[in-house]
Amino acid sequence: MKKLFKCIFVLMILAMLTGCSKEVTSVLSASEQFKVAKQLYDKGKYYKAQLEFEKLIYTYPGNTVIDTAQYYLGMSYYNQKEYGVAIGEFNRLITSYPQSEFIDDAQYQIGMCHYKMSPKYQLDQSETYKAMDAFQTLIVNYPLSEYVSDARCMVRELEDKLAKKKFMTGRLYMKMGDYGPALLYFKYVRDNFPTSDWAVYAFYYSGEALEHLKKYDEALETYNNFLQGFSDHKLADKAKKKIKDIEKKIGNSES
Repeated sequence: MKKLFKCIFVLMILAMLTGCSKEVTSVLSASEQFKVAKQLYDKGKYYKAQLEFEKLIYTYPGNTVIDTAQYYLGMSYYNQKEYGVAIGEFNRLITSYPQSEFIDDAQYQIGMCHYKMSPKYQLDQSETYKAMDAFQTLIVNYPLSEYVSDARCMVRELEDKLAKKKFMTGRLYMKMGDYGPALLYFKYVRDNFPTSDWAVYAFYYSGEALEHLKKYDEALETYNNFLQGFSDHKLADKAKKKIKDIEKKIGNSES
């Protein structure tokens, strides 16, 4: 009887060891591991997906699916709003897998990461410039990319933010009575962001700055040019009134 119990006990131990051995040695293939990670990603479980993509990348560094995994690893971080880390992962894809079909996707997402970190116009705009550079790199290096059109739109939006910052600085100088610096800021907006709506406002307020500096001839020319180019603008009536006021001042000074 004791021998029977002993045999049963030994068989149970062997069964447990065999089961543990299978659990330890069971490793998913690269394609299976990618499938697990991608399913988690598609379900919006980005942290878990991130871990599975990392496991795949470190386990199968030379596999053909790795560049795809690298892209989705970056996207997993992006969707968790860890934009700085995501930029690093997208850059790693571009550097390590320059022939990847996801190369332009990664470049676009780098721009989007910087865009997401770009603050309101009143604050430091370092991230805004970085976003513009990333989108411009996409436009120049990957002109056939499906993202080019979106990238151009993003550049225009970011330029508008920079133009607004410079314009509002000029307006601040106007309120403080420092018309010379104000005029410089308005000129900067007009020269560097000519297609922005803020360039139109800068055009008009250049006239006001010149008027305050008593440079009446230049102010008059500025207002007239403004009306020629933007006769339907909401500041057009104000510009007309300014012209009459200046002409009156010039007339009085001559008499």
